[in-house]
Amino acid sequence: MAICIKCGKENESCLCDSCRNEADPEAICQELIAYKPGSGENPIWEKLCSEFNNPYNLRNLVFAISDCLPTPRKEYQRVMAIAGASSNVPKDSRPWFYEIYEAIKDHDGLIEAEKNRLHGIAVGARYMDYDYPAADKIASLLSESEDIPWQTYYNLADFYTKTRRYDIAEEVISDALRRFADDPFVVQTMQNRTEKNTKQREKAEAGKQEYMPNPKENRDEVRQKYVDFLASIGIEVAVTKPRKKTSAAIPKDQYPNPVETREADFDTFVAFDLETTGRSPKIDSIIEIGAIRVVNGQVTEKAEFTFQELAKPFKRCLSEEIQQLTGITADDVEDAREMWEVFADFMKFVGDDILLGFNCMAFDSKFLVRAGRYANIIIENKYFDVMRYASQFNEQLGIEAKKVSLADLSEKLDIENPQAHRALADAVTTARVFLKLKEMDGGADKASVDELLSDLDNW
Repeated sequence: MAICIKCGKENESCLCDSCRNEADPEAICQELIAYKPGSGENPIWEKLCSEFNNPYNLRNLVFAISDCLPTPRKEYQRVMAIAGASSNVPKDSRPWFYEIYEAIKDHDGLIEAEKNRLHGIAVGARYMDYDYPAADKIASLLSESEDIPWQTYYNLADFYTKTRRYDIAEEVISDALRRFADDPFVVQTMQNRTEKNTKQREKAEAGKQEYMPNPKENRDEVRQKYVDFLASIGIEVAVTKPRKKTSAAIPKDQYPNPVETREADFDTFVAFDLETTGRSPKIDSIIEIGAIRVVNGQVTEKAEFTFQELAKPFKRCLSEEIQQLTGITADDVEDAREMWEVFADFMKFVGDDILLGFNCMAFDSKFLVRAGRYANIIIENKYFDVMRYASQFNEQLGIEAKKVSLADLSEKLDIENPQAHRALADAVTTARVFLKLKEMDGGADKASVDELLSDLDNW
């Protein structure tokens, strides 16, 4: 027996007769699409979310509720349910989307912004399916429009960056920032897009390898299509082979276990954090490494003392839950380097320093062991786990739980994390927490700690 999503009463469908007569189906669809599981805003919906393997499957109810809507409203709401808050639809849904898109993209029942939202999804779908000419045709049509949603701007900028038209991508981003200047989320999202465009431009200026599609199947064919398209718009590029792991992984039984130190008598270290596809180091993958080096209690030359890079997932894809949690999308890591390549550069950055993390002995160190095996690099550095160190301050901080999260601990210490669940921000927060605890422990010079925290605040 189902329940009515409006009143919560048991019912054979998702709307009881009484609520169906009073409700606005399209408004309900829009609310379902925008709803964030875990927010607690709607107890009935929270109960439904708890029954799904993925709480965001709540949006699937849109398909049932929209059934009474006329074309194109029904189809549009269903596309939005699949896309959610993102800019795209999943790969498996693209054939279905293409049919819907061609059927309703010019329908009078859609306003201009809604048509442009569909066009933006179509741009993303086409170039992710390596149909660059089709994506370019839709992108050209959008250039003539004024009412463009931010998700469409994002896809346009990404498309132009991936097709090496960095100036056009920059213009698109600037236009989006101007039009959505009052929306902090959009501003941050587009600024992140700016960083990616800038990095690709810098690669081009330095003569380094720029974006090149790297599909699992038909790689040579896809790359040739990409090169041919670039040639058609006046950009000449040669096809290059992707880098590959050059040697076999170190066997598990031959790789040393992580070594921990519990002595906090050091002022030079590398605070680090990982974002992953899940909790299991056996089957999940690192998708981002972030780190900050603290030297003698001071931070200098920000760019030289920080490390941050995404990594391509090993076998497993990014779940929607992980994408929502971290803000890292499948598109972001699609063109990232392989995990063992990123890890090798990370270990060069670390050098001989202590690896300082939060819950790193139970979690991060195990992922780094796997990365080390595939990179053929033995980790000889010692780890220091700030979560374990923090346990001795529970009474002082009024913490009753046996284990405390980084978010809770930083809040207790009045330390703000600017971007939780992103590796570099969490690494910076971990460094700040450690230094603050050392100050409480009398194990660090207060002036040095204050200076470091000030530097981190300005970072």
